[in-house]
Amino acid sequence: EYPLVTWTHVVLGAVYLTFAPVQLIGRIRARAIGYHRWAGRLLVSIGVLVGLSALFLGLVVPFSGHPERIVIGIFGGFFLISLMLGYIRVTQGRIGEHREWMLRALAIGLSVATMRALFIPALMIAGNPSNDQIAMLSVGSFTVAFLLHAAAAEWWIRRTRPRTRGHADDRSLLTVSAGRNLAPLAKELKRPRQAVKRAAPSGQRS
Repeated sequence: EYPLVTWTHVVLGAVYLTFAPVQLIGRIRARAIGYHRWAGRLLVSIGVLVGLSALFLGLVVPFSGHPERIVIGIFGGFFLISLMLGYIRVTQGRIGEHREWMLRALAIGLSVATMRALFIPALMIAGNPSNDQIAMLSVGSFTVAFLLHAAAAEWWIRRTRPRTRGHADDRSLLTVSAGRNLAPLAKELKRPRQAVKRAAPSGQRS
């Protein structure tokens, strides 16, 4: 019914899911920071189009009726919010939070593949399901896939999150700062903090 929106969603979605994981590879970020930056901006733009087209298809012409509107509305909205927050955080220099929000967005995007891995076997097991059963299986597969990916992303984020957020962001900024000699700062960050000994006031000396 809306072929342009459908093809926009399918083609750009494939581009996003192909190249977004590359942004998480540390070696590429360290050795090709210029690529990481312009590719990141491009992928955020593509991701916004993918998310908006998903919301349009899920809310205007849902395959599984009103329940699909609810599921796509919640997780499609979360995908767009994660992208926007990830972009805003990197412009603020808050690299650790940028990484976390981009991981959340990617996890939701990848859940579409998991949905199909759940939906197709469920159809085969059902044998000859009715239209209502197909719709129910579709919504159920979407819901389970979204929840699994969201939970997995949060587990990984908390598992890999540094205990000291400020130092983590400083070290990340060392990687993303190009053309600057930050070796002395890197050495300073690695040096343990030493307590400053204060001399006792002269009135307290014996």
